[in-house]
Amino acid sequence: MMIQSTRAQWPHTIDDIIKSLDGVWGLVGATAVNGNLLRLERSLHEPLQYVVTEYNGSDESDVVRKQVFSADKRQEAINDFAAAIGFIV
Repeated sequence: MMIQSTRAQWPHTIDDIIKSLDGVWGLVGATAVNGNLLRLERSLHEPLQYVVTEYNGSDESDVVRKQVFSADKRQEAINDFAAAIGFIV
């Protein structure tokens, strides 16, 4: 017997982004609406900062853009990431 499974696109909500970002690894990744891989990372050391990195397609060696947000710009970083993956913020 063969069971077929499919994984739903994740994150499903902006709360999913926040939960992952606040988790142990401080990282969330998804495919942007333009097809590029996108990551939002929280630094694991001081100074606290958030980094949005966009890669060309799925090639993690080809960075299209990298934007660093200070700790007080956390919500701006989340909104940037969320908008890039198709959420209306």
